[in-house]
Amino acid sequence: MNTDEFLAALNIVEKDHQLVLDKVQALRETVVDVFDPANVDAQRVVNRLRDINNYFATQFTAHMEEEEMTLFPFLEEYKPGGRELVARLRQEHAEILRKREEFGNCVEFAAELEDGITRMVLRDLLAYGWELWELLDRHAHTETQAVHECLAECFAEQATAK
Repeated sequence: MNTDEFLAALNIVEKDHQLVLDKVQALRETVVDVFDPANVDAQRVVNRLRDINNYFATQFTAHMEEEEMTLFPFLEEYKPGGRELVARLRQEHAEILRKREEFGNCVEFAAELEDGITRMVLRDLLAYGWELWELLDRHAHTETQAVHECLAECFAEQATAK
């Protein structure tokens, strides 16, 4: 295993996933805010969700493209069962894009309501946001675990070679 390849893969996973985790945390916090009907400022919630959606529509899409160019070939080459894993990760990327679009559509619908945001719309925002959050969380965990397993296998191979 080439050290530069491994470090590039690890960098993508750790650094970019930290940024994603920050946005996912903001998404989770915003979704949780909806649970407090007495203190919810619906317009503030929508604005926060719109900002989060914009991040996922731009920065996160670029992150997934970088993963597909750098991380996925690394996993295919060095992880046992890597081809199958990468096929699954590519499917998850497509699902993430679909869920992000559904979430974005819901956010835009809420933002355009002239008579204010109803509890039903807030519940929809919650449902779409929660689905996206869970999908992103599982996906990031799978990728991180795969890179760490590659590192562990590399160390095991080096130890038995000595």
